[in-house]
Amino acid sequence: MNFLEERIAKDGIVKEGNVLKVDSFLNHQMDIRLFDEIGAEFKRRFADADINKILTIEA
Repeated sequence: MNFLEERIAKDGIVKEGNVLKVDSFLNHQMDIRLFDEIGAEFKRRFADADINKILTIEA
């Protein structure tokens, strides 16, 4: 998922304690085009798996 790595490098912010903030495009303000790319990549990688749910965590 190079597109996600590139986006993190471009817009991610490293805060005190090496906390990576990505809320400007993943959490609080969602970039729908980015989500479409992530979804397409998940579909490609897990095409043969019977997945019906994806869980995420914000820590």
